[in-house]
Amino acid sequence: MNLASVSKPTLLLDREICRRNIYLLKEKAKQQGVDLRPHFKTHQSGMIGEWFREMGIEKITVSSVGMAQYFSHFGWQDITIAFPVNIREINVINALASKAHLGLLVMDAMTVDELGKKTNHPISLWIKIDVGTHRTGLGFQNIQAIDEILHRIDNYSHLHFSGFLAHAGHSYQKRSQAEVQVVYDESLRILLNLKSQYLSSYPYIKVSLGDTPGASMVEDFGVVDELRPGNYVFYDLMQEEIGACRFDDIAVAMACPVVAVHPERNQWVIYGGAIHFSKDFLLAGDGKKIFGRMVDSTESGWSTENVSSNPVLVSLSQEHGIVQCNKETFSLCKPGDLSLWLPVHSCLTADAIGSYSTTSGEAVDHYRGHLYE
Repeated sequence: MNLASVSKPTLLLDREICRRNIYLLKEKAKQQGVDLRPHFKTHQSGMIGEWFREMGIEKITVSSVGMAQYFSHFGWQDITIAFPVNIREINVINALASKAHLGLLVMDAMTVDELGKKTNHPISLWIKIDVGTHRTGLGFQNIQAIDEILHRIDNYSHLHFSGFLAHAGHSYQKRSQAEVQVVYDESLRILLNLKSQYLSSYPYIKVSLGDTPGASMVEDFGVVDELRPGNYVFYDLMQEEIGACRFDDIAVAMACPVVAVHPERNQWVIYGGAIHFSKDFLLAGDGKKIFGRMVDSTESGWSTENVSSNPVLVSLSQEHGIVQCNKETFSLCKPGDLSLWLPVHSCLTADAIGSYSTTSGEAVDHYRGHLYE
């Protein structure tokens, strides 16, 4: 890997690891007869999207109307926007629905009425259910609200009820396969119970569940219709800590120049801060924060062989990163050298930096380089 031209924080992508991650989960879902609708909010790249398409993926999830426009430009025809409908974007939503099969999330009858009155193309609507994350979504006991939403949907011939959708985001707080299994099973039980209550009136409804720990760690998906994981395309240190991946499954690393060293405290300063990594962190056993783990550069990419004993990124400001070494590792870098870092949360890191370079030096497009919002 030629890093001679890297002069500022650069997110490196290992194509082979990335494609392997895509393939393995695609095969796992295929073998169980489950539709895989991957969430593209992690990579946000038309080029990486093509790797999914080459492996037979036809349906995708995104996190914004602008991102839906971006991937529509790349020819994606079946897109779910897994974010509550922003009624201020209805004109753009209607335009999108004219050229793609669009799925939207609703949680109240008023939003359904706004869509019904101000759009005129077919739109699929999912009712978002809170299965324990407590970010957004209807409580599964709120049958009155669900009934009212369905009554409003039925008033508009171009709106169609697709089923019940959830994101089991609380799985990110778990630290074992058994704990993740409990979250997955309970989330699916809630969705299937709702489906059974409405199946006679809506015989084609489905349940859709999405989170990377569940998709990666649960062996038997059960009778879920659709899965929407996203982070698995890259993975990261958070997923490694949960147990959803190994260090060797992480497909991105941030290359950051070392700009200063402080031997009196065994620290380096790198050009790489919160605007590049984000502010997400893990807690070490001693309670200290970790914003990244260092890997060793190789000819083809990087090696994780020494990741557990290498220096760690312990503090971030806007542009600065503070690296803690010990006496043995302090000499690994000097000012002018490049250091490579596995990110804590690859979704936010990729979004923050807004561009990639493959380990072979190929530029990779990113949604942030285009104006769709």
